[in-house]
Amino acid sequence: MNTPTTDAAAAPPAPPITRASGIGGAGGVAAWMLMAALVLLPSGCGSPVAAKPAPVTSDALRAELNVGYSLLYQQADGIPKLKWILMFKRKPDDLDATTDEMLTYYQQLADTLEAVAARNPALRLDAKTMPDLLADTRKAIGVDMAKDFAPLVGDTGLKFGRELLLMFSNALDEQRHLVGVMIELEPEPALQDFLAKTRTQLEARRNALQVQLNRHYFRQDAGG
Repeated sequence: MNTPTTDAAAAPPAPPITRASGIGGAGGVAAWMLMAALVLLPSGCGSPVAAKPAPVTSDALRAELNVGYSLLYQQADGIPKLKWILMFKRKPDDLDATTDEMLTYYQQLADTLEAVAARNPALRLDAKTMPDLLADTRKAIGVDMAKDFAPLVGDTGLKFGRELLLMFSNALDEQRHLVGVMIELEPEPALQDFLAKTRTQLEARRNALQVQLNRHYFRQDAGG
């Protein structure tokens, strides 16, 4: 496709980009936060100079970060509760081991976040993380997922294993991007170090899950 020719002298210069931020990944709160950022950031249309971003106070920054810590804690604390559903499902040995490892890791992460918050009074784990509409939507998704994983009437076999690993993988993907953004914003070196270690752990587990998914649940076609 050919690009239409325009008069460069008549067009105002594009405004410089002053800041770009967001959380990668598709779906869930990651996509909502990214969409919100795109809507709220000034577009600069009709103006050759982008508006200066409002200065962020330390209190406002901590409040923003507390949303991230609270979201991470909610998920780390909630995922281990799947134990009472998954323990009755018949699973291959490797899937059973992966499930136990993931539930144990998230419980350890929740405990670690509680300990970190206890050492840092300004860090909160109970901040509101999303609008009520989105929270209710996530609850509805959780109800459907619980039905799919139910011991007697839910999915079984390859479908169950694939959906379970995809659930863990998608959670890890959202969380590693969330933590990555938080690292760039976090001003406290000790908390930066904690977040960096957490991102490394999340990425390592996601990579291992991708290997397991590709080996057992996704067909690898030969050739192009």
